[in-house]
Amino acid sequence: MKSRNDPAMQRYREEYHRCCGDLVRQFRIEKGWSLEDFSRETGISASWLRRFEENKLTTNYSMRLQMQMVQALCFGVMEIHQFYKHVDEMTEASVGRPPWLIDNEKEGTS
Repeated sequence: MKSRNDPAMQRYREEYHRCCGDLVRQFRIEKGWSLEDFSRETGISASWLRRFEENKLTTNYSMRLQMQMVQALCFGVMEIHQFYKHVDEMTEASVGRPPWLIDNEKEGTS
């Protein structure tokens, strides 16, 4: 398996976060919410949410913050699964299959 510092892994991770931010922005706009509205709903600062949507965060963030955003957008358990599935599909369409799956496929054929 590739290390976290492998360029393909880094590229995939960056694109995944970009797609996640794009999808959150899309759903926020569909709800008619400004960043300030979304901030009130999530309890997360509007400036942090803006950086998240624009993929400009310089530090890692917790899954808890991501779940706060997704839940505020009124997703239930099944819809949350669909949200992340859609992020995966967007990422794969942009950069291809996840590097760890490609490695596993290669190992299975050797």
